[in-house]
This record gives sequence, C-alpha cells and structure tokens, in this order.
Amino acid sequence: MMIGVFGLSACGKTTLFSLLTGMRLDPATRRKDGVTGTALVHDARVDELALIFNPKKVTLASLTFTDMPGFDADALPGEKSRVMQFIQTSDALLCVVRAFESPSVAWPANCETPRLQLDTIRTELILRDLAVVENRLERIAETENKRHRLSDEEQRDRKLLTAVREKLENEQLVSRQELTPAELKSIGTLGLFTAKPIIVAVNTDEDQLSRKSYPDQDYVREQCASNGFAYIELSGKIESEISQFDEADRQLFLQEYGFTESGIQRLSRVVYEHVGLISFLTVGEDEVRAWTVRRNTCARDAAGAIHTRLAETFIRAEVISHKSFMTVRSLKLANAQNLVRLAGKDEIVNDGDIFHVRAGG
Repeated sequence: MMIGVFGLSACGKTTLFSLLTGMRLDPATRRKDGVTGTALVHDARVDELALIFNPKKVTLASLTFTDMPGFDADALPGEKSRVMQFIQTSDALLCVVRAFESPSVAWPANCETPRLQLDTIRTELILRDLAVVENRLERIAETENKRHRLSDEEQRDRKLLTAVREKLENEQLVSRQELTPAELKSIGTLGLFTAKPIIVAVNTDEDQLSRKSYPDQDYVREQCASNGFAYIELSGKIESEISQFDEADRQLFLQEYGFTESGIQRLSRVVYEHVGLISFLTVGEDEVRAWTVRRNTCARDAAGAIHTRLAETFIRAEVISHKSFMTVRSLKLANAQNLVRLAGKDEIVNDGDIFHVRAGG
C-alpha cells in the first residue's frame, strides 16, 4: 500500500512526511523526484499486549509513503504531469492543506487560504481524470471509425465512460459515483485519481491548534464530508517540537492541547483506516505483532499474511477480540471462560482480533 503525499508548495507536506517516516529531509529543498519511506502505525492495543506478554520483539503495522514534489497550479502542463505521475503509482492520497500563518513562508500563488488550496487540489484531480476518460473515449471512437462496429465490451465501456465523464464535469468524484464492483474493475486500468481514497490533513499553527479553529474550517470540513475524504487537523511545527521531547514531557505537552497522542500518531491511524486496512494481532513470549490485511479478509487469507504455508494448510483459527482478552489478560483464563472462538476458513477477521492459526502438517 503506497500513500502519495500531495500538496501545493509551502504547505508543510515534507515536514509531515519526515515526521511520519523518521527520514530527515529539508523542506526548503525543491526536489524533482519523490522520496519514499515507511511509517509505523501507532496502536495502543499492541502496547497493552506487550506489557502483558513481555515479548522479545514488538512489531507494529506500517504504511509506505512517497513525498511528491510540490505542486504548482500555474505550472506548464508538462510540469504538472511530471508531479502527478507519482499519484499514478499511489494507492491513496494524503493531501496536505496549509492553514498556518508565517511571515517567513510565502503562500502558494493564488492559493492564500485553505479553501483555495483544497479547491485547487480537487479541481486538478478532476481535470486530470477528465483528460484520461476523454482520451479513452476518443480511442474507442477511432476504433469504431476503422471497424464500423464495436465489440460488446467496447460498447459497454463507452456507455460507462460517458456517464463517468458527465459526472466528473459536474464535479462528482469517481469515488462518489456509486459504481458497481464490475464497473470499478472495468475502469480500474485507467488509474483515475478521484477513485482513490483521499485523506486531507490541515497543517495549522500553534494558535490555531490551541483554539481548534482556523480560516475556512467549516468549508474544508464540509467539503471533506461531502466528497468522502478523511479529515484531520495537526500542526507540523508543534509535532517537530514534541518529537524532541522525552515521553513524559511529550504527554504533558499533549494534555495541554487536549490530546492523548501526537498528531503524527493520529495521522498514521486515520490514513490506515481510511484506505481500508485493519490489524489482527498475534501474541506470545517471542513477539507481539500487528498484521495488516484489507477489511473483510477471511481467516484463511489472514493466516496467509503470516506465512503462505499457513493458508495452504489452514484448519481453523483460535480467535478472541482484544476487548474480550483485556477483561482477563490471559489466554489460559480466556480459554477457561470460553472467550476464545474457533473460526473457519471463510470467517471474516475483525480489527483487533487476537489470532492463532491451527494448521496441518
């Protein structure tokens, strides 16, 4: 799962990327290439289980992010395409919108407010998708002119793409067009940007974070809700500062703002959940680990995430929810109280399930 970090210049996206991944990048450096790094997904359940089992190793779930070059809405088409090529290979987008005030950091041209930035990002994604759909429809028309007859599949594609184009022209994202699974599969090869999960992170300053308010806040929230975007507010500047604190000072600082965890921890989890991922857990003296699978994964496929051999030899899984386990804090007691259930190969795994596979030889 690749998450593309996208935004206009001077929005603070490289700062957030660096904090997520631990990679040291200079936000002031203008890059022509993307930079990829891995971010851990904070999970308090893993912390709790590690205290109980005291394992030799603790492994959190992770996500891969690519920090794209800053996007300039006034750039020439070739330059825009060069930046957007990084979206092509991304499974989802983390769009950073600047709200923070700083006299030393210039606003992007013609985008001096959060509203203008969000509108620009949304418009650019729609325009790119329209161009791709138009191109495909033109190729279908050329085929019809040459052969004078289209195959049934090509006729279905033309009808579908015509409807998609009409809704895009009315500013309706592909992800909001209520397409069937078969229709989504049909247009999947086009790599349409607005079909991807999108997360909006508003980068505030200290005063805005303290007041829990910034210019255009209501508008940005409403647009995120109506377009199906995940939404989070955080301050890259404050996150940079607290990343230097020890744990005790960090918690005191966060409490002053009414938070129990850092914005970066919240951001990684919001992204993880919005792109349709869950974690199931394995526990023991050797390791406590969060395993990443897509939502609605069955038990046999979850076993395969641990090792392909376990999927091939899967018999059943012993499963207990994290919430149920924490009432007894012991697998022995959980079994004695019949809190552990047996799951067949087709049973869906839930987020936070503690999972033990029974497999054949």
